[in-house]
Amino acid sequence: MKNKLFCLFLALVLFSTASYAARPRKKADADMSSAQAALAQTDSSTQQYGGSNSSSLGRARDLYLSGKIDKSELILNQILLANPDYTDALELKNKILIVKDKFYVFKRDTAEDYMTESERSLRDGNFYEGLLYYKRAVDLMPEMYDAQRYNNIIGELNAQSLKYRGSDRKDFLQSVESFQSGDFRKAKSILDSLSDKYVHLNDYRGLMTYFVGEYDNNARVEEYYNEALGDFKKGRYESARIALDYAIAMNRKNPAVALLSEQINLELQ
Repeated sequence: MKNKLFCLFLALVLFSTASYAARPRKKADADMSSAQAALAQTDSSTQQYGGSNSSSLGRARDLYLSGKIDKSELILNQILLANPDYTDALELKNKILIVKDKFYVFKRDTAEDYMTESERSLRDGNFYEGLLYYKRAVDLMPEMYDAQRYNNIIGELNAQSLKYRGSDRKDFLQSVESFQSGDFRKAKSILDSLSDKYVHLNDYRGLMTYFVGEYDNNARVEEYYNEALGDFKKGRYESARIALDYAIAMNRKNPAVALLSEQINLELQ
């Protein structure tokens, strides 16, 4: 009899438990479950983005301080996609937008100056500076490239090269190509050899000597730039300004120098 009563009691307990598990949950139960799921998702997001925000922002800041503003902006965009209200990331992103806007103006104005110099040189029949300045303009502002115009310039150059005999024609074209690419020493070496045969090329010897001097000049610019960059990274903006002013005095059209100048100006405002 006792065994029967015990079995009946056990059956009732199991039935009650199963019924509770199978019944629809109340709204409060459902809300609690949703909140827990959201919290778990937030924790996962924090681990993926928020938890690494500090280190990611550090990388973005290091890139910005090194002048790699496009790469810095990419990291910041990823951070802000996960956390749009991240104040430190927003502040750095704002700096980048200001600097990029000013740097764009520098590139546009400098490219226009180069293109003006290119046209002037080409009108004078100077393909050395004409093509060099054209390349420098396009390097700064690729949208300035005009395929038809460039092909016309090369066509005129090839026509001019016909005045040179045999392999001299190839050497002349090589000297122009080397000059355009910035290998001034090679261009000068070739031209010095050709000018012994073609007197009119002596007019370009002074030009070659001047641009060969850019090697030493650029080395000094780089020294001042690196000094300014080091001070900038350490927050010594006044010292950075002084060092960079020397670099600007030697080459105000250097893109890296111009970018750092805008970054320093922003901190000194």
